[in-house]
Amino acid sequence: MQNQSESQFLVTMSTAKPVREKVAAHRQRLRDAGRIYVNTDLPADLVDCLDKIKAERGLASRAQVFELALKAFVENEMRA
Repeated sequence: MQNQSESQFLVTMSTAKPVREKVAAHRQRLRDAGRIYVNTDLPADLVDCLDKIKAERGLASRAQVFELALKAFVENEMRA
């Protein structure tokens, strides 16, 4: 890789800005839809469980699994 003129992992300043702009625009669309971006770290075994549930239910992302689980947790807590 050292002697290659181009790398698929190379990020140049000319490509970094448009990517940042796309991410910012995506997050703005989420905010406009009433959603907030949340980032967290989880134990690997829990992520494995999320991935298994995601595959079993045919969901597109871990975020969908996490949202369903969190909704169920909140509903359960509100009833308690």
